[in-house]
Amino acid sequence: MNRTLLLIFSVFFALINTVQLSGQCTPDPACEDIGEPGQYCPEVFPPVVLDDPYNQVLTFILPALEYDVLGTVYTLDSVAVDSVKNIPPGMVYSSNSTGYATGKAYCAQLAGTPTEPGTFPVEIYLRAFATPDGGSQLELGPYVDDTSVVITVHSPSGIEPQQLDEFQVLPLAPNPFSEFTQMGFYTPYDDRIKLQVYNILGELMHEESQSASPGEHRFDFNGTMLLPGTYFYRVSDSKRLYTGKFIKSK
Repeated sequence: MNRTLLLIFSVFFALINTVQLSGQCTPDPACEDIGEPGQYCPEVFPPVVLDDPYNQVLTFILPALEYDVLGTVYTLDSVAVDSVKNIPPGMVYSSNSTGYATGKAYCAQLAGTPTEPGTFPVEIYLRAFATPDGGSQLELGPYVDDTSVVITVHSPSGIEPQQLDEFQVLPLAPNPFSEFTQMGFYTPYDDRIKLQVYNILGELMHEESQSASPGEHRFDFNGTMLLPGTYFYRVSDSKRLYTGKFIKSK
């Protein structure tokens, strides 16, 4: 698949990383079209955890990018998704449409309870369309993309044995919470780990850090000073940054 087209689809379907539509969703009018590949809102999604119910709605916008097909440059004007396969057992991806025009906002809902841990390369069956100047719409495809999106269903322990040489952030628990919650992480080396908490306006509400030796550690976060609502957090080491969100209940 053409690299630019692949980029569009890979970020467009980044929404699947997060995964039964129980009613029609509505696009978020606050999600602005910035004209770049893979515009979607919100930008942060919580991890998928075994036997943990999951439900996420997001808004996405497909940009009108140019790409080359056998030496001819076309401008993408729409994409049709025929099917999405190999979603983890217990989870379903669905959307408010199967066809997506460029520059318009659409939404999708990802929900379910994963019943099997592991890594699942998602197969996306789609067709791309372009309309040359003064011409009729052309179908560019079909395509099968089975490399861009991989859903990982984490075991409750959070640590992935095959990634013990990498910095990992564990699922936040409990979430939602009323007063206290824990943010675990694993580091394969001595490092200083930072935790930052932001409100939905992007304002920094809390920041702390700790020195960590190789192994599993955690932040014991006191959220009593926060008002009820949705917040985003960042956990970072000297090389990587992980983002997620939590809900502070009453």
